[in-house]
Amino acid sequence: MTIYVTRQGTKFNADSATELVEKLQHQESISSNSLQDFMNQMAKRCQTEDGVAIRTLDPEIFIADLIQNDYLSVIDVIDG
Repeated sequence: MTIYVTRQGTKFNADSATELVEKLQHQESISSNSLQDFMNQMAKRCQTEDGVAIRTLDPEIFIADLIQNDYLSVIDVIDG
């Protein structure tokens, strides 16, 4: 399990990128019908607000880009 924290200080525990995207989807104020729709809308918001390109090919790439661009940080990895 990995523990992540957002820029706003919200912590999430997740075992996979897909699980983390699902948790972000529930937390963010973005109306979406699917994970792909959520990732697309979140990427558009990052582009509009900060000029940052976030790829949405799959949850792993999406999360990697959020981490690379300081929207998320990994604070702990717990081997289970």
